[in-house]
Amino acid sequence: MTLISLIVVLLAERIAIQSKFWQESFYNGLYQSQLIKRRWLDENSKGSHYLLIVAIPPLVLYLLLGTVDSALLRLVFDSAILMVCIGCPSLRATYKSYLQAANRGDFQACSMYADQLGHSSNSPSSFGQNLVWLNYQHYAAVIIWFAILGPAGSVLYVLALSTHHWLENEKQVELPAAKKVMMVLDWLPVRITALGLLLVGHFSKALPIWLSHFASVDKPAKELLCEVAKAAEDVEPDEHDCTEEPCTLVRLAKRNVMFLVVFISVLSLSGWLR
Repeated sequence: MTLISLIVVLLAERIAIQSKFWQESFYNGLYQSQLIKRRWLDENSKGSHYLLIVAIPPLVLYLLLGTVDSALLRLVFDSAILMVCIGCPSLRATYKSYLQAANRGDFQACSMYADQLGHSSNSPSSFGQNLVWLNYQHYAAVIIWFAILGPAGSVLYVLALSTHHWLENEKQVELPAAKKVMMVLDWLPVRITALGLLLVGHFSKALPIWLSHFASVDKPAKELLCEVAKAAEDVEPDEHDCTEEPCTLVRLAKRNVMFLVVFISVLSLSGWLR
């Protein structure tokens, strides 16, 4: 069931045009508007409030899906929820605009699009490494949590990530509980993703980095993933060609998603996943 839903969703996500009703941003936006209206989450909120806000929706979903007896209906529900959670059409469209601007030599537009994708000139990571991180957040981590906890796991990760971004960017609030939750939710998926990167990239160069930080609880998830990605694909940013480095690392990230699908299929065939 997990494997079938994953394959169906990945195929549909690439060939279908997603309306707003098939995007997590639409539902998270509605949820966050209710939080604003009721003043449930702001700079004065306690960590316990944040935990409840993030945990209750996936918990309710988990309990509701547990009442579905039909295997066919469960497959439909699982696939539909995963379809909503996975990917980010707006970011993908921005990246395409970046490539189009680069191809016509408009470097000012490239800088603007890179900024929209969360990259700045002061960032310690390159633009390509930032794209690997975005691919992780919107694909790899969602897939891994879907494999571990089903649709509720994907909703938990996406909701926590969206709420964390909303607090930092929209509300300008730094809530320690939000960072701790993301640290916990990212710890295992980012290491599995980094393992995939080194397996589909330069294994010998990336393995020492992965091993040195495997058991660490202090290493930021983004730093770990970016360091492994840099070692797994030997390419440096070129000021005269602003497409080579990001395109090379995006291909690496796509190969890693395929690795995750193969890995999940092996677990499914061996009976570890339903």
